[in-house]
Amino acid sequence: MDVRLKKPPKDKSFLTSLPDLAKKLEPLINTEFKLTGKSRTDGSNIRKLIADKLINSNPPLHAEKNSYEVVPPKGVPKILLEYVDTYIVTTGTSYNLQVWNRNPSSESVQVQYSNGETLQSGEVRFILVKIDPDNYKITAIAVLTPEYIVNKFGTFGKPTVKNQLIISSSSRQLVLAKQNGILFYDDAVGHKENIKNLSLFSIHDQPTTESLLPLSKIKEIIVSKIIGRNIAPAATKNRGQMLEEIFANELGYSINDNELLAGGYPDIRNQALEVKIQDSPTVDLGKFSPEFEISVPDCANFTTRNMRYFIALTNPETNIVEGAVLCQGNKLGLHFTYVPEESYKCQRSIPMSFFAGIQGLSVFNP
Repeated sequence: MDVRLKKPPKDKSFLTSLPDLAKKLEPLINTEFKLTGKSRTDGSNIRKLIADKLINSNPPLHAEKNSYEVVPPKGVPKILLEYVDTYIVTTGTSYNLQVWNRNPSSESVQVQYSNGETLQSGEVRFILVKIDPDNYKITAIAVLTPEYIVNKFGTFGKPTVKNQLIISSSSRQLVLAKQNGILFYDDAVGHKENIKNLSLFSIHDQPTTESLLPLSKIKEIIVSKIIGRNIAPAATKNRGQMLEEIFANELGYSINDNELLAGGYPDIRNQALEVKIQDSPTVDLGKFSPEFEISVPDCANFTTRNMRYFIALTNPETNIVEGAVLCQGNKLGLHFTYVPEESYKCQRSIPMSFFAGIQGLSVFNP
């Protein structure tokens, strides 16, 4: 495959539009395509066929070497220049679309440009090629967006994975360059005056109207009390627990070691707040991740998407908190990248009647 196709476009505006992408692929209808019966080989061959067509059809300008960073170690679309993945559809009553190592329904940075622009997992374009196995010809091509697939056929199935978040060096520097060194999104939850009540609660109590603070109030505490502080390693506690204890004390809670050791999700349930510390690119999210929305047990009406996150960005050499991320979970993927500890796949069944309805055509989001 041409090396240009392995580089992202110069920026998003250079991507070929969906209608034009479908039009570029139109000449492939009725083209002969031999199936070997080996899924890897067939998948590679169809990708090469699509790649050759795209690179010879006025391709977009690619990004220069030092102007971008591909963040996740796996799950990135194979043809980066047009930000597409390719799939083969043959026979059966339905086609099981399998997307490896990313959730197409969620925000997650795949490509980070040095100017702050990103390409997200939800922006990948899917090229589904229907092949007649009897006469070995391409009979239909569908260029689909994740949003279209979800709206028409339903959400992608959620795998069971241990979740992680990558904060790349370039993303970290973008955060530290912000005012007060904090990436912040406010929410409309809680009341500032509730900070007077927190000594009456345990950090593990369910959030209530008398205890919840808006993120704007929590931000004040982080800026004045946490950023610039030393979170040194200790023999009996990990650094995450140390940060949790320091932060909870600054909020006004009276806590003990047993409360800290109890753990659970979120760390400070009374504020629907998960607390993380980051001094290497990978942040361990554990079982729960904003990438996949589920209700959070014993946490009022919160889900993994509107759960609040405080991530302290510490210097690994000085142990000083240099900056912070404070936002609802659904904002994390706009700036950072979700990755699994182990490979996984998201799946979505598409009825074969859909492909029968576009017989002889190359279409986009029909």
